[in-house]
Amino acid sequence: MTWEITLFAVVLSIDSFSAAFAMGFRSFSARRAFSFAFSSAFAEGAATALGFLLGRIAKDLIVNYDHWVAFALLVAVGTHMCWEAYHHDPDETTEAEDPRTHSLPKILFISTVTSIDSLGVGVTLGLAGKPILDYSVAIALAAFISTYLGLGLAKRMPSAFGNRLEIIGGVILIAIGFKMLSI
Repeated sequence: MTWEITLFAVVLSIDSFSAAFAMGFRSFSARRAFSFAFSSAFAEGAATALGFLLGRIAKDLIVNYDHWVAFALLVAVGTHMCWEAYHHDPDETTEAEDPRTHSLPKILFISTVTSIDSLGVGVTLGLAGKPILDYSVAIALAAFISTYLGLGLAKRMPSAFGNRLEIIGGVILIAIGFKMLSI
């Protein structure tokens, strides 16, 4: 696995980590935690692959300026991640005093929503002609692990930690976007 694949996987798993971290203030059974990690992994990997297919289809139509589209998508996704982290209210997701667990539909919804960034990155990978299987598997695995980590660390760290990670991830995606201009 190359450094680029690892970097994409880690950056895209930050949303899964942050969502799990925010939701981890409520109790999770081992079974529900596995369901959350699995659904995050599946959603991230599938969204990346779907985006890749869309990118491959679009590549023939926009071959002369595909690097600009890839750049714009990565900068947009990175900027959006930074914006979300900056405008996030930590008190909004702190549910430590609520003993209820999260429902499976909510977990599936959160997993799907946090994978939207992967869809955009997948389009970029398709435009760049990258090996999608390597990226999708790495991104899914990172999402699985980061979801478990987020749930496990929720009770041990302040929620602002997740926001800082999201800002760092957004900046990394923006930097990769600039790198796409040289392809």
